[in-house]
Amino acid sequence: MARNTAMADTERRLGRYRLFDEIERNGDARLYRALDANGRTVILWTVPLACLRAAQSVEGDALERFRRMAAAAARLVHPAIPAVLASGEHAGIGFVATAPVEGPTIATRLEAGPVILEDSVATLDRVLDALGAAHRAGVVHGALDIKAIRRCGAAAMVTGFGQGALTASSATLCDDLDAARRLAERLLADHADRPDVAALLTRVRDEGTDAFPDAAALRCAVCELGKTPAGAPAAQPRRDRHWPMWLGSLALAGGAVLVVAQQYPPSSPPLPQREMPRENQTAVPSALSLPVPTPRRPPVAAVAQALRSVACTLLTVEDVNGRLLVSGTVAGDQAGGAVRDAVGANAAGWDYGLDLMTADAQFCAPLGTVAAALDANRRLGTPLATTMVEGPALNAGDSLALEIRAPAWPVDLRVDYFTIDGSVVHLLPNPSDHGTALAAGALRRLGDRAEGERHWTVGPPYGTEMLLTIATPKPLFPTARPEQEPAADYLAALARALASLPDDAPAPLATVRFIATGP
Repeated sequence: MARNTAMADTERRLGRYRLFDEIERNGDARLYRALDANGRTVILWTVPLACLRAAQSVEGDALERFRRMAAAAARLVHPAIPAVLASGEHAGIGFVATAPVEGPTIATRLEAGPVILEDSVATLDRVLDALGAAHRAGVVHGALDIKAIRRCGAAAMVTGFGQGALTASSATLCDDLDAARRLAERLLADHADRPDVAALLTRVRDEGTDAFPDAAALRCAVCELGKTPAGAPAAQPRRDRHWPMWLGSLALAGGAVLVVAQQYPPSSPPLPQREMPRENQTAVPSALSLPVPTPRRPPVAAVAQALRSVACTLLTVEDVNGRLLVSGTVAGDQAGGAVRDAVGANAAGWDYGLDLMTADAQFCAPLGTVAAALDANRRLGTPLATTMVEGPALNAGDSLALEIRAPAWPVDLRVDYFTIDGSVVHLLPNPSDHGTALAAGALRRLGDRAEGERHWTVGPPYGTEMLLTIATPKPLFPTARPEQEPAADYLAALARALASLPDDAPAPLATVRFIATGP
């Protein structure tokens, strides 16, 4: 009942997205045309999180698989893959937003009649190259068919990446490869009267995985179709087709010299010339000595600087193959909107992706309390580091086990767990462990059942919760605090304790990890 109510509440708006046309349904998933807060049109897949929690994934937890796959899809950069602009969770709904792609699907194109062999090969070439790039990045499409491909030939685009994270929790790489082989059969069936096409189709049907174990192998076989038979005069290659993607970049960087080298065969060796007196020689600049322009890179530093002023966030800004990617967690929808506005204003026209998880707005307060300590830690070459032994998603009954690495000087530790119901559990110090000192660069394990240590298991209520580790030169509190207390009370005391540290003492350091818990 609660799931249906959440869907009704978000039917026309989902967070920052205004939902318009419902384009497609796939079980509990919905595909919408939507507008983001900047007025940009996006394609938005949604599915109730309860469906993901109930689904069984080939990798175990379908909800965690969605988070991991959506994040990986956001990092995909390929000319045939529309950009995954954002993914996340809001009001009990998981979503993936992608750039829209215009043009008819291959399914529509085939209804009008056979596709010529040249266009069929070019389409498969581009689709299989995109599929191979996705698989190398660990991304499964999960719904590859003639409806997922828009346009034909060398302009084909593969839509639906990121959808599989929501709608195909059991999909595997093998499923994608089976779909790719069926796609090849469908696009080449009208040319089975050609011996080379007939031979390939026979291999696809009879040998399958043995002949084509990955997308690259099938792509190589497809690209051999229609080539000039052995012994026939070789036609002059058309320079506007099937160039490797790097060629255009090198040509632009190297100027006309490289283009000439690609267009003409080597000339005959030059005839020997009489050496001229040095005073009569005219210096001729070599093309190789000309400076090569440095490729432009997206404004990572400028965007990161702009985002530092956005409160209630924990973000990373990256350059992923020339595309700007902002990922991390925001505490509340207002913070998420501020991040999107800041990125849009400072991305300077670059293509960018957002992979944001939205936590409850209550976590804005602890993030603000330790903001200076988080910044101080980011600037270190050897920072304070906290790693979860299992996670970042934990289910009911799972243990919370941590490894904490000290910076390059000795510190005193505090480890606090902020729950979704507004309380904080002090993991260190705790009633049975007051050993909070950690030597420079030393590693400390916490919550290890095997060592008989005090340990903690996940229980209700569930949601996105926060783990805070603080390192200071001496203990922050002279007496022990209760093992569990209201977060508001603790944060007020923590702010006072941090403000009371001597000005000449090493700066306090902090790390934050968000943990998704579920039943």
